[in-house]
Amino acid sequence: MATNYQLLEKAERIELLAQQIYEALSERFGGETRELFKRLAAEEGQHASRVRLLAARYRQDRKLMASLNVDTPLLDRLLVEAVEALAAVKAGAWDGDPKAALASAADLESRFCQAHAQALSQGAQPELRAFFEQLAVQDRAHLELLKG
Repeated sequence: MATNYQLLEKAERIELLAQQIYEALSERFGGETRELFKRLAAEEGQHASRVRLLAARYRQDRKLMASLNVDTPLLDRLLVEAVEALAAVKAGAWDGDPKAALASAADLESRFCQAHAQALSQGAQPELRAFFEQLAVQDRAHLELLKG
């Protein structure tokens, strides 16, 4: 079980890792692929800021201390996967074929979207659920850009 605040902390970490992955990818490719990764990095950074602001706004709210029925093992697995993906990108494992890098990024983005749409939004309070559902919509838009 996790509190809403713990949920927000994990969500922010996921967004920050996604930003770092896209930043690292933007440094390894050129042209349109670079620009797409730079755009996605900026948007993930905005998502992290929004999560951080929401956490700050509700920090004193007693409801945030309530336990939730949230799939925190899923979030923990995604955090580990994101750290591993970032290390792989920095080590050059995604280098070479831009289409393959885009496909790998799309695969990872689809799991982040799943976290927002399912694990994060299902157990949260209505305001937080709406917030994470909105992030899931934005992640699906990222996914379409990566697949495009």
